[in-house]
Amino acid sequence: MQHMALLAEGILKLHWDQTVPVNIAHIVKSMGVRLSLEDSVPCSARLSITAGNQAQLQLSRQLPHLHQRYVVAHALAHVALHHLRPGMQRELHLSEDFRLDFGVPHNLEANDFALRLLMPEPALRYAVEQMQARSMAELEHVFAVPALFIKQRLSELGMELPRAQPRARRSTRPPVQDV
Repeated sequence: MQHMALLAEGILKLHWDQTVPVNIAHIVKSMGVRLSLEDSVPCSARLSITAGNQAQLQLSRQLPHLHQRYVVAHALAHVALHHLRPGMQRELHLSEDFRLDFGVPHNLEANDFALRLLMPEPALRYAVEQMQARSMAELEHVFAVPALFIKQRLSELGMELPRAQPRARRSTRPPVQDV
């Protein structure tokens, strides 16, 4: 797992422009992966490695934007981790609730890698500790990922969102004055 974490950090150092949400399309282009939006892909995405070792990703145009971001990051993980060899291809199937079949070889590792790309540790720590993000909705908006992924990443990093401070109760009685 340490090797995978270092590889994700290396890709971010080389290709991330330090903005959030992470511009995953920019990283794809920088890594030389050929990405195309397709109407007729029978799955969420199809990743292939040509005989000339060119990574190609056909992404379903019908996927909602958040799903597209995740599937692209997940596919990049398979490319970076060399899960496919030249001449191989893999169909990626993502459910509406962002669940993958973790029985498929390498999906768990690619998922963890994808979350590292979409929510880099320094940016997530900054959002929680410095910007004082207080809700999942706030982080969902900042990183353009679903709450499920934020919870997973926070847990992995041993972080929690600060608990909202209860508001002081106001009494309806007038204050008592000493006489």
